[in-house]
Amino acid sequence: MLFADIVGFTSLSERLDPEQVKHQVDRCFERLTIDIAAFGGVVDKVMGDGIIALFGAPYAHEDDAERAVRAGLKMQQSLAAMGSELQNPFRMRIGVNTGEVLVGSSSSGRDYTAMGDVVNSAARLQTLADPGRVLVGEATYNVTREAIAYHPLGPVEVKGRQEALGVWEALGAVRPPGARTRRTVRFVGRGPELGLLEAQARLAVDLGQAQIATVFGEAGTGKTRLVEEAASRLVATDEVRVLEGRCVPYGEANVWWPAAEMLRHLLGVTSETSDGEIRPIVAAGLTTILDDVGPEELQRLSTAILHMFGHETTLRGGDRLRNRAEVTWA
Repeated sequence: MLFADIVGFTSLSERLDPEQVKHQVDRCFERLTIDIAAFGGVVDKVMGDGIIALFGAPYAHEDDAERAVRAGLKMQQSLAAMGSELQNPFRMRIGVNTGEVLVGSSSSGRDYTAMGDVVNSAARLQTLADPGRVLVGEATYNVTREAIAYHPLGPVEVKGRQEALGVWEALGAVRPPGARTRRTVRFVGRGPELGLLEAQARLAVDLGQAQIATVFGEAGTGKTRLVEEAASRLVATDEVRVLEGRCVPYGEANVWWPAAEMLRHLLGVTSETSDGEIRPIVAAGLTTILDDVGPEELQRLSTAILHMFGHETTLRGGDRLRNRAEVTWA
């Protein structure tokens, strides 16, 4: 659950014409609902100066809590960016909480909504937040702390609850969307599926031909763990190199991201590599990997790879080529 509320809406309504206030609020909410949808959320309600959004209902994902926090951070960024466009810039407080809720249509049979203590706690977190901040509850913190940086605010007594509410302030993302933590527990089961992947990998090695395998299933059924186990066994038995690339599951994404990420690992390009360093690093990596590559071919391949990474490149005629669908973290 994500609760967002405009700060100072009442005082602004007292000073300005109602139509003017409504126009500004509508502009802000139009942009913020785009952010919510980009991360897989659904706007549950818009009530005056507030937005309530659901992540995980009616459609569930493996990382709905992380999506909600990233959406909250992105909403704060979007609102700050709109400040110069508005005569009276808004600020928001945002609260995010995770847990079991009752979802379905209301008694009137028309509105799909969520009910339960998680909803009430999310609303309390929102009221505790300072303007421009995103606060989360303990459950949200526990499942997102490896992807989001937090500052602990400690247990807080809130009205209507017998127990204190654990509160953390979300500071920003520390890894890209879709990244998963390596498992260290023993792999159990999935023998037939694992056998199919291993057989197909051996076929690719023996024939020297590309093979494609697709693993699909419901959220949380162990797809990533299965692929990790198959890759680790392949590395242990054959002289092969495993490269990983992820399709960013939400937000604005470079269409070349999976292949680009694999090439980054192969060539030694990291997120800290500056624009001035990246071309010589790519050229050196290609020279090491390829045999007898000429200067013209090296230039051509380097330009293509830099374009795939999202960097501005120059073609032979001097024209600039720009991959505009760059990856952004939120």
